[in-house]
Amino acid sequence: MDRHCKQQLEKFGMKVEDVTHVCIAPTLYPLLQYLLLMEDDIAFRHTFYFVNELIPEKVRTQLPCQCFNYFGKELSHKLNRRVIKLKLRFFKYVDFPFLKTAEFFAYDLPYGSLCIGNHKYNLLPDAPNCMTLNSQYDSAEYIRMQNRANSLMGKVQRIVYGDLFVNYLGHNSQCKAVYLTEENTTPVLNGKTVSIQTLPSLWEKSSKRKKDFILGLFNVTATDITLLNSRPNLFFSQPLLNDCGLTESEYVDILTKIFNNYPTDSLIIKTHPRDKFNYTKHFPNILVFSKAISSQLLYITGVTPQTIITISSTAIEGFPESIACDYYGIHIHPKLEHFFGNEYRPARSVTYK
Repeated sequence: MDRHCKQQLEKFGMKVEDVTHVCIAPTLYPLLQYLLLMEDDIAFRHTFYFVNELIPEKVRTQLPCQCFNYFGKELSHKLNRRVIKLKLRFFKYVDFPFLKTAEFFAYDLPYGSLCIGNHKYNLLPDAPNCMTLNSQYDSAEYIRMQNRANSLMGKVQRIVYGDLFVNYLGHNSQCKAVYLTEENTTPVLNGKTVSIQTLPSLWEKSSKRKKDFILGLFNVTATDITLLNSRPNLFFSQPLLNDCGLTESEYVDILTKIFNNYPTDSLIIKTHPRDKFNYTKHFPNILVFSKAISSQLLYITGVTPQTIITISSTAIEGFPESIACDYYGIHIHPKLEHFFGNEYRPARSVTYK
């Protein structure tokens, strides 16, 4: 067995045979959804979690988990990732014996899919309306996936790592069920069992033990809620420099145009977990909230701004229609149009700016 895995099981008083479920959650949203979906005993005593560095260390230390580094750009990081991928492909049942029999719940990006292997699995979304936005045949993400799958590299990856590595986001025969937090529209749902339960409804049904655990796990405090409610306008950021290739000056220009529409002392910036842009440097008079907490969890626990503001973040989908939304959209810059595709639209009602 993998040494770290053995240590994790021992730390939480678990044995290999105790693990009946595996949760693969590379981001906060599917992790939160899984915890709310599962019965307490399964979530706390019978699940092993596979995560990455987007899940804060303080969260990881409170769960029996294996953390993979997806993002390092140094040569040593890239080589290490290749070694880990090959180990997962060919030795996962040696390192993680419970993968032979576990029930899988996963946001099924290629890296994590190696844990699933040839097993059936249940798909968890990465965000509200994730599949509507990314799993249409004409969506930019679907086209990117198909282009990669049909490339020479994609064909090699299919042979080495399996079909699921190149056909993810539920676009495969192994995905048997999809657990959504709202109705989504996409052909990929055809033939699959679909369950729809909103996060607020799951929260209401949760035990006090689970609610207290989640609040402690994600370090949500009364001070955080008070701070976020202290100003009426809440801006949700995105990792646009990293994802879309914006330069720092281009991004500052976009943000300046947006922020000029609001009194400075009315704004709070809620940063995305992957967004490392220094907002305080460029906008020193705007409050920045950088805790890695799902925006949907913030709403559930009492954060209710007057207006939510974004370029194109799916964080807005977790807030009710009663909260106004100023939506600037991908057409604010051609690099965003290229990355997201011209058909990228929010599901909830918004005021286009």
